[in-house]
Amino acid sequence: MPVPLGTSGNFPRLGFLENMEMVRLAGNGDFDDTHQFMSRQPAWQPGAQLPWNETDDISKHKIAVYFTTRAYGGHVYIQAPLAAVKVVESEDETAKGAPNTGKLGIHTIQGVFTNPGHVDRPFIYQVSKLAAGRSFQTCLITARQPKQPSSNPSGPFPESDSKLPLGPICFSCHVTFKQPVPSFADLQLSSAQERFASILAQRKPDEWPTSPQLDIDILNDTFPNAGHGGFPIVDMYKVDMKPYNANKPIPERRELLLYKLHKPIPVEDTNSHILVHAFEADRNGLLTISNYLGWGYNLGVAASLSYTFTVHVNSEEAVMRDGWWIQEVCWPRISAGRATLESRIWSPEGKHVASGYQDGIAGPDQKRGAEKL
Repeated sequence: MPVPLGTSGNFPRLGFLENMEMVRLAGNGDFDDTHQFMSRQPAWQPGAQLPWNETDDISKHKIAVYFTTRAYGGHVYIQAPLAAVKVVESEDETAKGAPNTGKLGIHTIQGVFTNPGHVDRPFIYQVSKLAAGRSFQTCLITARQPKQPSSNPSGPFPESDSKLPLGPICFSCHVTFKQPVPSFADLQLSSAQERFASILAQRKPDEWPTSPQLDIDILNDTFPNAGHGGFPIVDMYKVDMKPYNANKPIPERRELLLYKLHKPIPVEDTNSHILVHAFEADRNGLLTISNYLGWGYNLGVAASLSYTFTVHVNSEEAVMRDGWWIQEVCWPRISAGRATLESRIWSPEGKHVASGYQDGIAGPDQKRGAEKL
């Protein structure tokens, strides 16, 4: 929920089903083949739940520039495909009462961010089916927001918000769905569990520090024990990779994030489990590269432009049961004012389940010095 700057304390943490709540709007939108949905809960607000009131006025002035009132991009990135899931599964006879092996599962999400989202108003999604084959389907989803805040900005948003004038498209994506097939060959790189076994063995997963709410050096140093805040859906912990990364060139460095569901999701809801992985993989990626490039105290901009998430397995293999999942992160290319982030999602058993490939703008603030607080 939107939180004023300077507020700290304990915040309710929602699970997937609560945080991604949406309502199907009456009518089919502008065209007969278009379906509309509206989000009900505010997106998470990065940085709002840091203990700002625990800093002195001088420090607060220096770090407030890093606080953003914009919505976490992972929210719209997975809620847009979730709207497509609702359309596809409602029309797919094989999904009604069928076992997981017969369901269409998310295959790829190919998204483009065009305008920042706001936490004080809902997202309005339009879903169009572009192709509807028996074993492979494609949907186009666009997301827009009202030009003005909701009458209930802390949520849940009333359906009347959908009648307000809408702003420009802030996010769009293609989502492809595929039926499961047998694996005629199954090859992958050595798992993160194998390559980083000695590091992972140093602590239990939840004994590593919580994933920073905003992973920038200046905020990590100011708020070293900020905790999860109200970050929803998953519990995330960050492995200390500093010794491993020492003296390695940036493209060869790695970050490991350990995560599991904060609240359960039915195992038969395989597409929701896939969306959780995509939600987690969007966390802090482009921010973290600023620390390696020496911009951790004078970051000027870090914003996603495009983000592709690909599932390599049948959807039932992405279901999160017991055990900790691993996101392995690297930055293979930095050029032209942009940084590219690559993620690999590893199951607790060491199976490479999915990959994310994100490209965004990144650069220092040349007007602000890098002097520490």
